[in-house]
Amino acid sequence: MKQKISLRVIRRISFYYEALLKLDLPGDDYISSKQLEEITGVSCNQVRQDFFYLGISVGKQKKGYQVKRLFKELKKILSIDKGAEVVVIGAGRLGRALSEYKLFRIRNINVRALFDKKPELVGTILELKEKKIPVLHIDKLGEFLKENNKIKIALLSVPDSVAQEMLDKLIGFGMKGIVNFAPRILRLPENAKDVQLINDCIGASLYKIVYQIYNKQKK
Repeated sequence: MKQKISLRVIRRISFYYEALLKLDLPGDDYISSKQLEEITGVSCNQVRQDFFYLGISVGKQKKGYQVKRLFKELKKILSIDKGAEVVVIGAGRLGRALSEYKLFRIRNINVRALFDKKPELVGTILELKEKKIPVLHIDKLGEFLKENNKIKIALLSVPDSVAQEMLDKLIGFGMKGIVNFAPRILRLPENAKDVQLINDCIGASLYKIVYQIYNKQKK
Protein backbone atom coordinates (compact mmCIF):
# COMPACT_ATOMS: atom_id res chain seq x y z
CA MET A 1 0.00 0.00 0.00
CA LYS A 2 1.15 3.53 -0.78
CA GLN A 3 -0.43 5.16 2.25
CA LYS A 4 0.85 4.60 5.75
CA ILE A 5 -1.33 2.38 7.90
CA SER A 6 -2.30 3.89 11.26
CA LEU A 7 -1.39 2.05 14.46
CA ARG A 8 -5.09 1.74 15.32
CA VAL A 9 -5.67 -0.26 12.15
CA ILE A 10 -2.54 -2.34 12.76
CA ARG A 11 -3.84 -3.14 16.26
CA ARG A 12 -7.16 -4.37 14.87
CA ILE A 13 -5.38 -6.34 12.15
CA SER A 14 -3.35 -8.08 14.87
CA PHE A 15 -6.64 -9.02 16.57
CA TYR A 16 -7.90 -10.62 13.35
CA TYR A 17 -4.66 -12.50 12.92
CA GLU A 18 -4.75 -13.77 16.50
CA ALA A 19 -8.35 -14.90 15.99
CA LEU A 20 -7.33 -17.00 12.99
CA LEU A 21 -4.50 -18.55 14.99
CA LYS A 22 -6.86 -19.50 17.82
CA LEU A 23 -9.49 -20.97 15.51
CA ASP A 24 -6.92 -23.07 13.62
CA LEU A 25 -9.28 -23.59 10.68
CA PRO A 26 -8.38 -25.56 7.53
CA GLY A 27 -6.94 -23.31 4.86
CA ASP A 28 -9.77 -23.89 2.41
CA ASP A 29 -12.42 -22.92 5.00
CA TYR A 30 -14.08 -19.51 5.03
CA ILE A 31 -14.57 -17.12 7.94
CA SER A 32 -17.11 -14.31 7.98
CA SER A 33 -16.74 -10.79 9.32
CA LYS A 34 -19.44 -11.71 11.84
CA GLN A 35 -17.33 -14.57 13.18
CA LEU A 36 -14.37 -12.24 13.52
CA GLU A 37 -16.61 -9.83 15.42
CA GLU A 38 -17.65 -12.55 17.86
CA ILE A 39 -14.02 -13.43 18.60
CA THR A 40 -12.32 -10.03 18.56
CA GLY A 41 -15.12 -7.70 19.64
CA VAL A 42 -14.50 -5.52 16.58
CA SER A 43 -17.78 -4.89 14.74
CA CYS A 44 -18.31 -6.75 11.48
CA ASN A 45 -18.75 -3.41 9.73
CA GLN A 46 -15.35 -2.27 10.99
CA VAL A 47 -13.80 -5.57 9.89
CA ARG A 48 -15.12 -5.08 6.36
CA GLN A 49 -14.02 -1.43 6.35
CA ASP A 50 -10.50 -2.39 7.44
CA PHE A 51 -10.21 -5.06 4.76
CA PHE A 52 -11.53 -2.71 2.09
CA TYR A 53 -9.13 0.04 3.22
CA LEU A 54 -6.21 -2.40 3.09
CA GLY A 55 -7.20 -3.79 -0.28
CA ILE A 56 -7.89 -7.29 1.04
CA SER A 57 -10.21 -8.85 -1.52
CA VAL A 58 -10.13 -12.54 -0.62
CA GLY A 59 -13.79 -12.88 0.29
CA LYS A 60 -16.87 -14.31 -1.33
CA GLN A 61 -20.37 -13.00 -0.82
CA LYS A 62 -22.34 -15.01 1.75
CA LYS A 63 -19.27 -17.21 2.45
CA GLY A 64 -16.77 -14.83 3.94
CA TYR A 65 -13.00 -14.81 3.58
CA GLN A 66 -10.91 -17.82 2.63
CA VAL A 67 -8.75 -18.60 5.65
CA LYS A 68 -5.53 -19.48 3.82
CA ARG A 69 -5.54 -16.34 1.67
CA LEU A 70 -6.63 -14.11 4.54
CA PHE A 71 -3.79 -15.45 6.68
CA LYS A 72 -1.34 -14.65 3.91
CA GLU A 73 -2.65 -11.09 3.50
CA LEU A 74 -2.64 -10.34 7.23
CA LYS A 75 0.88 -11.74 7.69
CA LYS A 76 2.07 -9.57 4.82
CA ILE A 77 0.52 -6.42 6.31
CA LEU A 78 1.96 -7.16 9.77
CA SER A 79 5.33 -8.14 8.20
CA ILE A 80 5.15 -11.46 10.08
CA ASP A 81 5.90 -13.20 6.79
CA LYS A 82 9.40 -11.72 6.99
CA GLY A 83 9.96 -12.99 10.53
CA ALA A 84 11.88 -11.17 13.24
CA GLU A 85 15.05 -12.00 15.12
CA VAL A 86 15.43 -10.42 18.55
CA VAL A 87 17.70 -10.32 21.57
CA VAL A 88 16.61 -10.09 25.19
CA ILE A 89 18.58 -7.83 27.51
CA GLY A 90 18.26 -9.16 31.04
CA ALA A 91 18.15 -12.89 31.75
CA GLY A 92 16.18 -12.80 34.98
CA ARG A 93 12.70 -14.25 35.40
CA LEU A 94 11.03 -11.82 33.02
CA GLY A 95 13.73 -12.11 30.36
CA ARG A 96 13.56 -15.88 30.44
CA ALA A 97 9.77 -15.86 30.38
CA LEU A 98 9.83 -13.69 27.26
CA SER A 99 12.34 -16.02 25.61
CA GLU A 100 10.24 -19.08 26.43
CA TYR A 101 7.00 -17.50 25.22
CA LYS A 102 5.54 -20.15 22.94
CA LEU A 103 3.42 -17.74 20.93
CA PHE A 104 6.54 -15.85 19.84
CA ARG A 105 7.71 -18.93 17.97
CA ILE A 106 4.29 -19.49 16.41
CA ARG A 107 4.37 -15.89 15.22
CA ASN A 108 7.79 -16.29 13.61
CA ILE A 109 9.62 -14.25 16.26
CA ASN A 110 12.98 -15.83 17.01
CA VAL A 111 14.91 -15.01 20.21
CA ARG A 112 18.58 -15.50 19.34
CA ALA A 113 20.25 -14.80 22.69
CA LEU A 114 19.87 -13.32 26.16
CA PHE A 115 22.39 -10.95 27.75
CA ASP A 116 23.20 -10.34 31.40
CA LYS A 117 26.17 -9.64 33.66
CA LYS A 118 25.38 -11.85 36.65
CA PRO A 119 28.00 -14.64 36.90
CA GLU A 120 25.37 -17.22 37.83
CA LEU A 121 23.45 -16.51 34.63
CA VAL A 122 26.19 -15.89 32.06
CA GLY A 123 27.14 -19.07 30.24
CA THR A 124 23.90 -20.89 30.98
CA ILE A 125 21.62 -22.22 28.27
CA LEU A 126 17.87 -21.79 28.04
CA GLU A 127 16.68 -25.14 26.67
CA LEU A 128 13.47 -25.17 24.67
CA LYS A 129 11.97 -28.04 22.71
CA GLU A 130 12.95 -26.56 19.35
CA LYS A 131 16.30 -24.99 20.22
CA LYS A 132 18.74 -23.79 22.83
CA ILE A 133 19.21 -20.08 23.59
CA PRO A 134 22.53 -18.94 25.15
CA VAL A 135 22.90 -16.39 27.92
CA LEU A 136 25.91 -14.23 27.05
CA HIS A 137 27.72 -11.51 28.97
CA ILE A 138 26.43 -8.03 28.27
CA ASP A 139 29.96 -6.99 27.22
CA LYS A 140 29.58 -9.33 24.23
CA LEU A 141 26.42 -7.59 22.98
CA GLY A 142 28.07 -5.25 20.51
CA GLU A 143 30.19 -8.01 19.01
CA PHE A 144 27.20 -10.35 18.77
CA LEU A 145 25.03 -7.77 17.01
CA LYS A 146 27.84 -6.93 14.61
CA GLU A 147 28.15 -10.60 13.66
CA ASN A 148 24.35 -10.98 13.44
CA ASN A 149 23.45 -7.72 11.71
CA LYS A 150 19.95 -8.87 10.74
CA ILE A 151 18.88 -8.50 14.38
CA LYS A 152 17.27 -5.08 14.78
CA ILE A 153 14.89 -5.64 17.73
CA ALA A 154 15.62 -5.88 21.45
CA LEU A 155 13.44 -6.62 24.46
CA LEU A 156 14.67 -4.72 27.50
CA SER A 157 14.04 -6.36 30.89
CA VAL A 158 16.70 -4.76 33.08
CA PRO A 159 16.45 -2.80 36.37
CA ASP A 160 15.09 0.71 35.88
CA SER A 161 18.34 2.21 37.17
CA VAL A 162 20.24 1.06 34.07
CA ALA A 163 17.41 0.97 31.54
CA GLN A 164 18.06 4.36 29.89
CA GLU A 165 21.79 3.69 29.65
CA MET A 166 21.10 0.31 28.02
CA LEU A 167 18.62 1.86 25.60
CA ASP A 168 21.27 4.35 24.47
CA LYS A 169 23.75 1.49 23.95
CA LEU A 170 21.26 -0.51 21.91
CA ILE A 171 20.62 2.45 19.64
CA GLY A 172 24.38 2.92 19.29
CA PHE A 173 24.63 -0.72 18.22
CA GLY A 174 22.06 -0.10 15.46
CA MET A 175 18.88 -1.42 17.02
CA LYS A 176 15.75 -0.09 15.29
CA GLY A 177 13.06 -1.43 17.63
CA ILE A 178 13.15 -1.65 21.43
CA VAL A 179 10.39 -2.77 23.77
CA ASN A 180 11.07 -1.57 27.29
CA PHE A 181 9.65 -3.67 30.14
CA ALA A 182 11.46 -1.79 32.92
CA PRO A 183 9.19 0.18 35.31
CA ARG A 184 10.44 3.49 33.94
CA ILE A 185 9.49 5.62 30.95
CA LEU A 186 12.49 5.78 28.64
CA ARG A 187 13.20 8.52 26.10
CA LEU A 188 14.84 8.28 22.72
CA PRO A 189 17.97 10.43 22.31
CA GLU A 190 17.53 13.43 20.02
CA ASN A 191 19.92 11.95 17.47
CA ALA A 192 18.03 8.63 17.25
CA LYS A 193 16.56 8.36 13.76
CA ASP A 194 14.08 5.75 12.55
CA VAL A 195 14.06 4.03 15.97
CA GLN A 196 10.82 2.70 17.44
CA LEU A 197 10.52 2.58 21.24
CA ILE A 198 7.61 1.09 23.17
CA ASN A 199 7.41 1.53 26.94
CA ASP A 200 5.40 -1.49 28.07
CA CYS A 201 5.72 -1.56 31.84
CA ILE A 202 4.16 -4.80 33.08
CA GLY A 203 1.61 -4.00 35.74
CA ALA A 204 0.64 -0.54 34.49
CA SER A 205 -2.56 -1.77 32.85
CA LEU A 206 -3.44 -3.82 35.93
CA TYR A 207 -2.94 -0.82 38.20
CA LYS A 208 -5.22 1.21 35.96
CA ILE A 209 -7.96 -1.41 36.20
CA VAL A 210 -7.63 -1.72 39.98
CA TYR A 211 -7.82 2.06 40.33
CA GLN A 212 -10.90 2.30 38.12
CA ILE A 213 -12.69 -0.51 39.96
CA TYR A 214 -12.11 0.93 43.42
CA ASN A 215 -12.90 4.50 42.39
CA LYS A 216 -16.18 3.44 40.78
CA GLN A 217 -17.10 1.60 43.96
CA LYS A 218 -16.60 4.78 45.97
CA LYS A 219 -18.96 6.83 43.81
